[in-house]
Amino acid sequence: MQVDEYVTGKVQEVFHELKRLGLCKTEMPFWVRHFESESLNGEQEFIEWLQFIYLPNCAQKNSMAKNDIAMQAVRFLGKDPSKERLLQLLVELDALG
Repeated sequence: MQVDEYVTGKVQEVFHELKRLGLCKTEMPFWVRHFESESLNGEQEFIEWLQFIYLPNCAQKNSMAKNDIAMQAVRFLGKDPSKERLLQLLVELDALG
């Protein structure tokens, strides 16, 4: 299996976990369409950024700039034990980058 397939598979796992946790949105928030490197202000914006910007870019390009996404995820999600699996998947996704 090539690295591209691992990345695509891991992205799908992260999406599945977001859905399992009930965090996926059906519509893209307005701010995402006009994203200009603003800092994310909270967990909800991080999840939206993850769903609508980061993960689609990973899947589409099959390559990622080293973003240390897991470190950001810990910052926004680390206090919630129900998101432990999501954090683990993001650590694994980072390892592929």
